[in-house]
Amino acid sequence: MVSAFRRVAVSALCWCFGASVAAAQVVVLNARGPSSAAYPQGAVLPPDRTIFLRSGDQLEVLDAAGSHLLTGPTTVKAGAVDTGAKAALKDIFRRANASRPGIAAVRGFTLQGAAPASEGPGSTAPLWRLDVPAWQEAEPSDTHNFCVPEGRAPVLTRGAAQGTGSLVIYPDGARNGRTLSWPAGARDLAWPAGLSFADGETYALNLNAAGATVVRWRVIPPNAGSLVDLARTLLDNGCYDQLDTLKAETAGT
Repeated sequence: MVSAFRRVAVSALCWCFGASVAAAQVVVLNARGPSSAAYPQGAVLPPDRTIFLRSGDQLEVLDAAGSHLLTGPTTVKAGAVDTGAKAALKDIFRRANASRPGIAAVRGFTLQGAAPASEGPGSTAPLWRLDVPAWQEAEPSDTHNFCVPEGRAPVLTRGAAQGTGSLVIYPDGARNGRTLSWPAGARDLAWPAGLSFADGETYALNLNAAGATVVRWRVIPPNAGSLVDLARTLLDNGCYDQLDTLKAETAGT
């Protein structure tokens, strides 16, 4: 197990990496190499998931102890969150339930859902996707926060590949919006180039004239430090839906 984590990368601009001798349930930060399509950014790997890396693979992961760089070839179990970290995570989730503004359910953020066939290297898992139709259906009149790691653009999703869609994005207080075509068969849509998503900026999103839903972007540091730190950062920024997503695979309750 120790040998699987013997290479540790440290970066001020990326997620920070710390040493650990125990594998833990992990969030995928980045994947490069021939196996990268199997490990999309933001995916939470369950404890019994076996990580297979081939020669040329590099997998950056975040667990309860910190962040690590795994290099192939190697085979290692994702492991389980240790007792102390699990207790800390449950406390964060408990605090989130007590402080959240009356949200009753998760809006379509399913970590283990089937990934579209088009996903590949550099793709983004549901933790960092905003499901527009789910938000429209749940509480369209409310403004909710969505966290985006610094240096990454937001990714919108509609849960499943559908026909051509029309998305109108209204900046806060503006009457005129920017209309985008959501291509047929595309599940995800990147945030349009040239449209800011600075911390605190608010936009109304209206897909297929189904009614606008409002999102406030929260830009979080890319150096989460550990799984517990990531959960705490989501809580501090009021990104409750993403906390629900993280809870589904880390707390087990």
